[in-house]
Amino acid sequence: MVDDSLRIRRTKQGKGFSYFYVSGRKLANQRALKRINKLAIPPNWQDVRIAHEATADLQATGYDIKGRKQYIYHQNWQKTRQEEKFNKLIQFADVLPDFRKACWSLVDVPGWKKEKSLALVCLMLDHTGLRAGNKYYTQQNQTFGLTTLRRQHLDKEGQSVSFSFTGKHGKDRHVNISDPRLAELVCDSAQAQGYAIFRYKDTDGRWQDVDSGDVNQFIHSHAGEEFTCKDFRTWGASRYGVASLPDIEQVYLGNKRRRWDTTFVKHIASMLGNTPAICRQYYIHPKLISTFEDEKQRQEALIELDGLKSKNSAAHASLNQLERYLTQIISG
Repeated sequence: MVDDSLRIRRTKQGKGFSYFYVSGRKLANQRALKRINKLAIPPNWQDVRIAHEATADLQATGYDIKGRKQYIYHQNWQKTRQEEKFNKLIQFADVLPDFRKACWSLVDVPGWKKEKSLALVCLMLDHTGLRAGNKYYTQQNQTFGLTTLRRQHLDKEGQSVSFSFTGKHGKDRHVNISDPRLAELVCDSAQAQGYAIFRYKDTDGRWQDVDSGDVNQFIHSHAGEEFTCKDFRTWGASRYGVASLPDIEQVYLGNKRRRWDTTFVKHIASMLGNTPAICRQYYIHPKLISTFEDEKQRQEALIELDGLKSKNSAAHASLNQLERYLTQIISG
């Protein structure tokens, strides 16, 4: 997909827009104009370029108010990509035990070399489902993800350790670290020089901040090239949906005028710090919704969950009972 295929340009005209081919000819075809309107390209985007072909995977590009390049894809392409991502979750579950084992081995090594810090970040991604974050968003918006958290965001009261920070889209987040070993490691990491919680000593003995790009590279090396930080968020959202099913059912029974799937999605969205629409589209495996939406299957799942003992995902390398049950559902 290259911008050479985007032959139509948007030009401001009065209170609206006109569209021109790169040759300078004005676009007058009503069907094409209707298609462009349906793309709902934000009016504040600059240098907007649009595909001539209605079936093109990449339909439009432009630059938002902060100068970041944005993309609009064909809905069929988006649907295919989402299906591929959710199908990949089964493969992710297969590699997760060995990946966790490698990470736990690395965090037991003395000192704070790069591999240890990256392993700790990955265990925290697994444990919390947080966004990895990046320096650009922190600098531009003063919003944070896991790799950009600072010591001021770490709260420690007795045995309780948590993060309190402003996440993407300005959402206030408060995340508990329920695993004692991870809490201990995070507090230890936060003692390093500098503001960031997650740092490492480079080969010259200088302290460096962990970067989300380094985390993705670590995941590529130890889990597989096809996996990234985002897979932990998708896995965490679906895992949380299964673990929270009894609580969600109680909320639903308290207000049956609300749709069950809406109740389910909103509950998970509150944990992720996302809107329900984004959560449904990008993070919750669709088979969870279709399975639990059925009253009979939901009641069977509640009985199954009542018999599961372990609900802590990161404490051990192997998949716990709840995670194996999740894998069973999404594989069906």
